[in-house]
Amino acid sequence: MRSQRPCILLTSAVLFLGATRTWAQAPLNSTEACAGRAVVSVSSRPTVANATDTTECGVVELEYGLERQWPGSGANRDDLSGGLRMGLTHNLDFHWSSSIFLHVMDGSGNRTGFGDTWLGLKYRFLKQTKRRPSLGLFYAAKVPSASVVLGLGSGRVDHAISFLASKDIHRLHLDFNVIELLAGRPAASGFDHSTGFALSSWLTLTRRLNLVVEPYGSTLLNQSTPAFAFAMIGFNYQVQPRWYLDSGLDAGITSGALRKRVFVGVTYALGNVYSWIRTR
Repeated sequence: MRSQRPCILLTSAVLFLGATRTWAQAPLNSTEACAGRAVVSVSSRPTVANATDTTECGVVELEYGLERQWPGSGANRDDLSGGLRMGLTHNLDFHWSSSIFLHVMDGSGNRTGFGDTWLGLKYRFLKQTKRRPSLGLFYAAKVPSASVVLGLGSGRVDHAISFLASKDIHRLHLDFNVIELLAGRPAASGFDHSTGFALSSWLTLTRRLNLVVEPYGSTLLNQSTPAFAFAMIGFNYQVQPRWYLDSGLDAGITSGALRKRVFVGVTYALGNVYSWIRTR
């Protein structure tokens, strides 16, 4: 789908120009300012939706999750995936994620291997005020590292462009995403296209515990991936300012969705890279 390429290029240009503008407007001692920031986590699990909040400037965060899916017809899928996020500036961060263990059992038998890898940039170009939400963009590209022979991946590069909005309303935090997915076709050139939506609601129950509710779904991608919708409920618990735990489950609410999924995860802020550089 050649018509989708301008959208990818435009989003990439916005992210690049936003990063350039952020660095250009930053004071000369911005690295020093970031180096002095406390090491805290900005947890984004367990939702599909991305918040506009970026990882703290200079901080590197580790996040991993283990999940089991039941697609139906007696099949199941186990996935251990996660990665790293780093705050490059106050409004821009880098994302790397990968599935390091993937096990699928279905009518084709049992297969185990690595999953695909994703690289991305998230840019917040507008901060929230009392009357308006914060806005951002997130671009990610898939590096096809999963085995095509075992049926664990397509072997093609995919692109995902997300438009982000976030707002705090008293004890409630809302994240809304529109996600444009361009999936490379395994046996042909070009891309299949779908539009996804996700709306996550974070309700503060106690000082450390959040209840998370999220409906999400997507339009039809191709004949093998129909439109689907899910409903998710989960919890996010702050052990320390730099350490979060999460768990939850979701269930398909349309015929094209997987039956159900359960998961647990962890997010941990490893440290401040700019601080390490300054002390060397």
